[in-house]
Amino acid sequence: MKHCRKLAASIAKQPVLVLLRNRPFILLVAQQFVALVASYSVTFASMAKVVEATGSGLHAAFTVLSVVVPGLIFGLLGGVAVDRLSRRSLLIGTNLLRGLVALLAPLGMGAQEVTQLLLVVLAANFLLSVIGQFNFPAEAALVPSLVATEQLLAANSIFNVSYLAAIGIGGAIWGPVAVRILGAEWAYAIAGALFLLTLVPLGALPPDRPSRERPLRRSRYARLRHLGLVLLDVDEALRFAASSPKVTVAIVALTSQTALALSFGSLLPVVLKARFGVPTYNLPLYIAPAALGAALAGLILISPLAGKRSRTAFVLAGNSCIAASLVGYTLTVSLPSAGLLGLAASSPLLGFGFVLAYIPGKAILQEEPPEFMRGRVISLQLTLNNLFSVFPTMLAGWALDALGPTRVFGALVLVFAVLTAWCGLWLHGRK
Repeated sequence: MKHCRKLAASIAKQPVLVLLRNRPFILLVAQQFVALVASYSVTFASMAKVVEATGSGLHAAFTVLSVVVPGLIFGLLGGVAVDRLSRRSLLIGTNLLRGLVALLAPLGMGAQEVTQLLLVVLAANFLLSVIGQFNFPAEAALVPSLVATEQLLAANSIFNVSYLAAIGIGGAIWGPVAVRILGAEWAYAIAGALFLLTLVPLGALPPDRPSRERPLRRSRYARLRHLGLVLLDVDEALRFAASSPKVTVAIVALTSQTALALSFGSLLPVVLKARFGVPTYNLPLYIAPAALGAALAGLILISPLAGKRSRTAFVLAGNSCIAASLVGYTLTVSLPSAGLLGLAASSPLLGFGFVLAYIPGKAILQEEPPEFMRGRVISLQLTLNNLFSVFPTMLAGWALDALGPTRVFGALVLVFAVLTAWCGLWLHGRK
């Protein structure tokens, strides 16, 4: 009996179970989950609307880039804001604005001309992404202030598993269902309501103070000096990232994953419709097996095994699995006999590799930087995601129309494998 009580007490002290009793952390995860379901259902709705209206890989690429480009313009500024302002207040303000944009967007989506429709979709996506540049780093930077240091790995795992689950539900379940049954316009409107719903858990979070304040004297040069301090903040984050091998590998790996995901987002809907006759809203049915691989990787990362391997080892192993899964996708689009079965068979390894690399990579960016610099380092990674995704996404969309899917997917295999190998060799050389 005494042994059973000790075992029960030991189980109750496990970080995951402790975190489930941490109300502020659960509130943050809940609002993040709802907001991401809304965000990715909008992303799917916009892509479905454009692909069904145009059937063009280049137009699909433009739709993806309307989400990417704001990160190039506002990404680093968002990180500075996160380190200077209340992160809770930023989350409340940004989700309120995103809700209003998503609710108003359907008013212009009834345009019959393709050009007008594209402009409305691109403008709505652009605005939502601009606001998101101040939202995403605030969420990630707030996690370490809500949990104990020894619980941070488990907290990062829960936070990022919730993140990936919300992407799957928003982009692969709710988005397609809403588009198929209600139409893209209603998908936008419901997403707007979900953004506003997140204000409830955010309002219940305890207030937080800015992690870094630099008071400015009043003078005619105040604005110029303020700009100089912002640039110094950005430079400080760049220097830190360059000096930390772990952070550098995490940023390179996450950036390559993002570029791949965005390229896939513009390629797969067009390939499935043109080669296999599959409507856009049925795409998730064929990549759904990726959730099985993702779930397995998530279980590994919250198990005791996670503490026996370094974060960078998981990042490199995960990206290696992604490169292997790309070979399967390439064979699927190049061999008619493989068909949709080959697509479904390649998806679990893709999901497994993505989660196995993504969560430890994000954990590195939350654990390695000092608290006052965390928001800027996270925003640096998000900005580089966007910077190095613009050209590949545009190139992939053009190449799909001009060269065909086999060459495009083959090039993705080569580029991703080379980047992963470089990360491993560079990290080994810095030890």
